[in-house]
Amino acid sequence: MTISTEIIKFATSRNTPFSKKELLEFLKAGTEDVSAGTVHVLLNRLIESGKLTKVGRSLFTLSDKTKPPYIYMPSDAENEMSATLKLKFPFVTYCVWKANAITPFMQHIPSMSFVLVDVERIAMEAVFQHLQGQYPESMILLNPSQSECDRYLNMDSIIVVRPLIAEAPLSSSQGINTPSIEKILVDIVSDNVFDYTGGAELYHIYNNVFEAVEVNKKKLLRYASRRNKKDQIEQILKSNNL
Repeated sequence: MTISTEIIKFATSRNTPFSKKELLEFLKAGTEDVSAGTVHVLLNRLIESGKLTKVGRSLFTLSDKTKPPYIYMPSDAENEMSATLKLKFPFVTYCVWKANAITPFMQHIPSMSFVLVDVERIAMEAVFQHLQGQYPESMILLNPSQSECDRYLNMDSIIVVRPLIAEAPLSSSQGINTPSIEKILVDIVSDNVFDYTGGAELYHIYNNVFEAVEVNKKKLLRYASRRNKKDQIEQILKSNNL
């Protein structure tokens, strides 16, 4: 996540204007290596681009025209799972999230709340076995087939271990990898675990996401290309005038 994105994230979280000093304290608390001079330059760029507005002497606020960034907030249980994976597999890239991350943007809300553990393909089997030992009360599925998805994903306590596609766009929350909105939008088109988001529902989701949060279309289409879904997603964007 860039410093500019962190600034927009901070501005989004505020109900009142903020000062440079408050912003700098926020960035440094998040271990960002940033100087007051850098913050000054980035604030001016964000004002020039129309994303921030200056409302007083050294006071700033989010522009009315700026859409907030998408921020996935992992639950305590997801944070705990991520922490155990980081301890056991410190050199493996992974992303833990829940399928219901997409439900706020859906028209018809399904009762799907399974956990997704996206992990580098080389470590999938080891992570699968580790989770079986850590979560004996849950059903752990390893890269499930369509028939397995149809049979099990509407049950409680399901964890799905899937391959993390190389260069998948990830975000970060408290040092833990989380899905970017671009990853979610491509995954719901590409993966059989999201079969329930198909048809007209898919077009509703894309419309609602683009209306609600900022989406980087270049990042979206680059990841879509890696998943061989670029043509399909370009068609969705064109149909929805996005």
